[in-house]
Amino acid sequence: MIPFTDREIKNAWRQNKLAYQDVQTKTNAHRLLLFYSVECGLKAVIMKRQNKNCTDLCKKEFEESKHNINKLLDFLKAGKDLKLPNQLNMRPLKQNEERKFTAGDINQMWRYGGCSEDIKDDELEKKLIKILTWIEQELGRL
Repeated sequence: MIPFTDREIKNAWRQNKLAYQDVQTKTNAHRLLLFYSVECGLKAVIMKRQNKNCTDLCKKEFEESKHNINKLLDFLKAGKDLKLPNQLNMRPLKQNEERKFTAGDINQMWRYGGCSEDIKDDELEKKLIKILTWIEQELGRL
């Protein structure tokens, strides 16, 4: 992972959030920005709580979590109500060919134009927005 300062991570959180919010009709590209805003925001909270000013000082947490929002929430002990579904499915490619993925793969699903069969995209968005609200409270509080 390329090292980033806490200021850069917070700025990425804000910019991705604004880019997502500035559009009325949401596409997977917009949802992806929302996802990355949440990821950056959670990493900013971890850095703030640990009083670290560079991502490579939180290398263990960030490498273990990768893009998994739930793992980042676990590091923060944020509670179950913020967590995304752990196991999701996309429509099978062929008969009996399952496409299962985890909360850590949602960015990949949206990046390549997929959608979940288990939970609608707008429901995933609502859960991510709830996490964003929590992040704003945490960053304002710390």
